[in-house]
Order: sequence, then structure tokens, then C-alpha cells
Amino acid sequence: MIEKGSKIGIMKRQSGVTLLEALMVVIILTIVAAIAVPGFRKMAVNGNLKAAAKDIMSDVTRTREKAMSETNPNLSIVFDQTHNNYTIPVFYSGNLQTKSPATFAADISINSIAFGGGTTLNFQTRGTIYPASPANKSLT
Repeated sequence: MIEKGSKIGIMKRQSGVTLLEALMVVIILTIVAAIAVPGFRKMAVNGNLKAAAKDIMSDVTRTREKAMSETNPNLSIVFDQTHNNYTIPVFYSGNLQTKSPATFAADISINSIAFGGGTTLNFQTRGTIYPASPANKSLT
């Protein structure tokens, strides 16, 4: 007969995890991380490239809009492939600002410039680029 209060017939319930269970969780998390990390790196590179392209496009659009609002504009953007930068006018001061797409990531660079044979975008008051040429304008 087992007496009340005796520890012989009572099984204690234990909480926690075993070493094997903890090891399995660590292995599963390692596998998931190994699969996910390359995707996150690619996403970061694509994000930096998109941000640099949007910044350049924003500068082109802002310079074009300023040229359209001025009566006698002499506004241009000069691209320098050798130094991986471009120069834009600073409207409130009349100075020039040099910017680089490498500020978003070191491996982003201007590879080629084709604005009708030149490296400068000159804007007229109607917002058009001159000298006009039938060639496509591209920046890669």
C-alpha cells in the first residue's frame, strides 16, 4: 500500500527540452538561414541600384522642370564616366553639385553614356534636350 504523501508512486512532471530537441532546432534554423541569406543579399544589391537610378532620374527631372520655369535657362547635367559622377546645378545658390551613384553602394558605377555622342544633357525652356539628335539617349 502506498501512503499518502509518499514519493514512491508519484511521477513528477518535468518541463523543458532535451538536448536532442534543442540540437534539431539549431540545425533547422541553420538550414533556413543558409537558404535565406543569399536572397537577402541580392535584395539589398537590387535596392541600392534602384535607389541610385531613382536619384539620377530625380536630378534629371528636377533640372528639366527648373529649365522649363526659367526664361533664359542654361541648365545642364554633365556626366563623367571616368570619375563615376555627375554634376548638377544647385538652384537656390547657383553653384554646382557633384554627385556619385557610388554613395548608395561602392559597386554601382556609370558604365556608358550616350546622349547623341556627348556626355552632357542641356535643357531648353520647353524641357527638351539640345542639341536634339535622332539617337536614343541612354545611361547605363
